[in-house]
Amino acid sequence: MTNKLILVYLLTISILFGQSHISYDLSNQFGVVLDNNQIIWDNDERFDDLLIDRSSTYFNNKFSSFDFNSMPSDSSYVKSKFQYEFGDYGFDRLNIGLKKRSEKSDFQFLGMKKSFFGNYSEFANADSSPLSLFYKLDYSARVSDHELYFSAGYFREDSKFIFDNQSGLDTSINKEFSDFFSLTVGDIFVKNDWKYNVEINHISKYDKRKIVEYPINHEVDIQRNRFNMKAANGKHISIDAFLDNKYYVDKVSSKTYSRNTLQLSNNNKLPLGQLKYGIDYIGDKVSPNIAYNATFGSVEFLIKRENKPTRLLFDSYEFNGFNDEKVENWDSLILNYYLNTKIDLVSSLRFIQANNVAANYILGEVSIPEDDGYRFLSDDMLSLKTKISISLKENKINLIHYHNFYDSLISSNRSDIIEMDYHFNTSFVDKKLGVAGKLSVIYLSANHSQYSFDYFRNMPISNNSTNYNNSYNIGLDLDISIADVLLTVRFKNALDRLPVDGDYSINNAELFNPMNSLLSFGIIWEFDD
Repeated sequence: MTNKLILVYLLTISILFGQSHISYDLSNQFGVVLDNNQIIWDNDERFDDLLIDRSSTYFNNKFSSFDFNSMPSDSSYVKSKFQYEFGDYGFDRLNIGLKKRSEKSDFQFLGMKKSFFGNYSEFANADSSPLSLFYKLDYSARVSDHELYFSAGYFREDSKFIFDNQSGLDTSINKEFSDFFSLTVGDIFVKNDWKYNVEINHISKYDKRKIVEYPINHEVDIQRNRFNMKAANGKHISIDAFLDNKYYVDKVSSKTYSRNTLQLSNNNKLPLGQLKYGIDYIGDKVSPNIAYNATFGSVEFLIKRENKPTRLLFDSYEFNGFNDEKVENWDSLILNYYLNTKIDLVSSLRFIQANNVAANYILGEVSIPEDDGYRFLSDDMLSLKTKISISLKENKINLIHYHNFYDSLISSNRSDIIEMDYHFNTSFVDKKLGVAGKLSVIYLSANHSQYSFDYFRNMPISNNSTNYNNSYNIGLDLDISIADVLLTVRFKNALDRLPVDGDYSINNAELFNPMNSLLSFGIIWEFDD
């Protein structure tokens, strides 16, 4: 048996720039992702083969895993892995894993336990550290022409919030709790020149959230079953179908709700591009879905329509009268241009129109529960991404510019975002000592629009009075390899620690204290066979 030890020293410093309110687009610690200025929120997540429900907000911030290095496929082989990290704000995370591969089957076990004084990196409470943990099993077997696979995972999140409370309300009961089980069973097989993938997903979830500063106080049970099937005949035809059933129980209002979604689509390769078309049956509404993409020399063209049910809300004040049967329609038109020379250029122009998006609106500057509400809005966004890459032997420079043409409910409302990266890679001592990494600078222009993002409800806000100023971010990712040892340094949002003029300290948000910085250390063992 050969044991291989990789020691990783992990240094991570993350600083959120001071603003009067939370900015959703400056740091991933808030769980909202931007894609060419578009806000990405409220989507189903996948955790390997497991389906994670749309109600699992900020899932990627709560749970993390790791991959095993490549394994031989022609014999039995076993790898095990152990990772431990600790640091500021009570950060303490343990990951373990085991993977066994043979000619007939694969088996994998993963587990993680993390505690932190704030599950999103902004709440500090040393007496009740939020806890995230999961256990996951994966198994696949090759039998005749079938590949059977099975995956099961248990996920738990337990947290309590400490606010910068100026309202005089009792915040000791503020909490969020999610506890759910996810299961996937599938079969991949070939029959009559057709390749099939048949899969069943199941989720059982209990969710509980009580935040007194906001009118959020509900307990929800969710049962969800989804049947997926894909079939392709190798002759430019592919058929996708799924049936999705979701059943909700609101224990506060004793309301129940069920929704079925059926999607049928066909994917064809054409002489000029690829066409996917079908229908979505959501509740009692039928909506067509379509996607077409084609490449003409250096220009790529993509047009598509996606449909999804509007997120069901159980907030105690506004649930009555909320029309649950509306369907969100997302229409996109994207043009990409590629120029590959000594200086590579990629330009992407994106237009998106979103219909029936549920948004929170606030009447007046002082928000009280009776004044909060939801409405359905339709909005669109036009943005341009331009990326220039310059290669310098083993080094590379990337310059990316994102431009928003106008304010939009579904965009960041930063008119300009600029990212500059310098990638470097060098080695010494007969390549036994290596240094690689990235030096980055990010600039975000101000947001003075009427739109923002509701952090707790995980949805956009209209009629918002919050302004976000210009923001800057300097970061360093450094990997130092010494034989079989890898040292890693992460340094982000570092302006307040550099000898430069200006106030880059953290200001309190309206309701709570953001995290100032995070320093953590980690160690990883990986054992072969």
